[in-house]
Amino acid sequence: MFGFKLWSNFGSFRDPITITQNLTFPVPPKTTIGGALASILGINYKDYFEDENYFDFLYSLVLINPVRKTSFAQNYIADYTAKSEVKYSVIEKYYKAKYDVIRLQEEEKYLKELEKKSKSEEIKHPRIKKKIEEAQNDLGKKQDKLLEIQGEQFHKPKPIYRELLINPKYFVFIKNFKYEGKIKEYLQSHKSSFALYMGNSEFAANYDNIELQRAQVKSDRLDSFTKHNQLIKFEPGKKYTNMYAATKSYGNRQYKDYQNLVICDKVISLKQKIETVRISCKYGDFNCDFI
Repeated sequence: MFGFKLWSNFGSFRDPITITQNLTFPVPPKTTIGGALASILGINYKDYFEDENYFDFLYSLVLINPVRKTSFAQNYIADYTAKSEVKYSVIEKYYKAKYDVIRLQEEEKYLKELEKKSKSEEIKHPRIKKKIEEAQNDLGKKQDKLLEIQGEQFHKPKPIYRELLINPKYFVFIKNFKYEGKIKEYLQSHKSSFALYMGNSEFAANYDNIELQRAQVKSDRLDSFTKHNQLIKFEPGKKYTNMYAATKSYGNRQYKDYQNLVICDKVISLKQKIETVRISCKYGDFNCDFI
């Protein structure tokens, strides 16, 4: 088993079932933690998505800061897909056509003002008017296409409602990870092969290794996180959040093995004692449920 402290100024763990609303989970799901471990080790996402055993580890976490969110509307006036490539291609063709018209008009002006013309210039002069006319017709078509693209993608913004986590900070604990020996070395030396993010490349994250001891115990109190939602003794003054998230990723960013979890900003009381893991470290003692 190993653990680390994970934090950032902001975070966003998008619930994949949301479309026009970009809502965030209150904590990083197991798939996100798996991605963070891969980033530290330098494992490409395509490789661990194709590894059937990669997500066989168990994870738990403890909130350091209470869950705080902010939400806002963000207008996406240009998408970042193949449509953008089409849009920029249309813009490029329009300006090329415009340059061709200007170039031909300047050439016509030069030939017109030329007192003595060569034989080739004499031939070219009467023909250039037709070339300008053809270039102007082509420019008109390119302009129509540009206006069409602008109308659809520039001047019709698509509002997306986003949620962000404010100052997310967690203790993360991992059991039975496939590359445990290697990642412990990385954690202890604070090494990361790839940049670490809090769910989104906009939000750089940091981590700190945690030296810990563990013991198998029975307890009716859990810290922050449990899958035993039917055993919770709900108490006033405590904020509970439900979270339904995948525990495994595979293939082309597909998800499976969903688990229902409950997150609480304080200690979770249960109706009966269950088998749990007590983790002791410099930050305190925590009773952790693992999935």
